[in-house]
Amino acid sequence: MNGLIKLLVLDLDGTVWDHLDASSLKPPYRRISNDIVVDSNSVRVSLRRGARWFLEKIHSIVPLAVCSWNQWDKAYELLRAFGLDKYFGYLGIEPHPNKHLVFKKIIQWYQRVFKEEIEAEEILYVDDRRVHLDDIYKYIGRVKFMQMGVDVKDFYELYDVLKRELSLE
Repeated sequence: MNGLIKLLVLDLDGTVWDHLDASSLKPPYRRISNDIVVDSNSVRVSLRRGARWFLEKIHSIVPLAVCSWNQWDKAYELLRAFGLDKYFGYLGIEPHPNKHLVFKKIIQWYQRVFKEEIEAEEILYVDDRRVHLDDIYKYIGRVKFMQMGVDVKDFYELYDVLKRELSLE
């Protein structure tokens, strides 16, 4: 991957948690363990292996943003039920498939908060699917990309990649 990573952008469905469509869930949510939440229909949602550990460890090292195709209220409440909302500087949760539009807002947020430009190559985007990449590459640029479950099997492996990239520990 070579080159500095200034921003880490994570998808939610299938990436941070195992459920593939948080918009189909029915709040309120109830946390039944550190890494498992159920909705009001008893549908279970589990965090991906190492997700909580990773977010706790990395959030103070590199800024984190969400880029998720979901209904805001359902995805945000699920993040809150897991207690993960506090780790993200920007929550780009919108109910449409045009993730490149959300990416533009994430970049604007980054530049406003950190008072510096950011190049596409300085962003690492992690998603369980590649479907949005062509538009992101076309409209945003060549962000670094890792496919959860393919390029890395879990958040422990993702941390190992970032550890090398950011010269941690």
